[in-house]
Amino acid sequence: MIKQDIVRRVAERMEITKVRAEVAVDSVFLALKSALKEGERIELRGFGVFVVKPRKSGIGRNPRTGAEVPIPPGKTVRFKPGKEIRVNKQP
Repeated sequence: MIKQDIVRRVAERMEITKVRAEVAVDSVFLALKSALKEGERIELRGFGVFVVKPRKSGIGRNPRTGAEVPIPPGKTVRFKPGKEIRVNKQP
């Protein structure tokens, strides 16, 4: 699924134009991005939680040359799905 699929579904569900739905979807994404940039935790009940976690520095390798490359510390976004959307693993 891509953003345009989400826009289409919102437009159908809310019975609005795709242009208005796209504005709404963009607004939600912008709010999520700005909150994550500020390091905030985003909890969407029934969906899941987005958190910003620190990432350690390390050593990577250039796949072509095999040379070691330093990887600086940083931050990464993690998502923990809510119980209602977890995929059950079936054997």
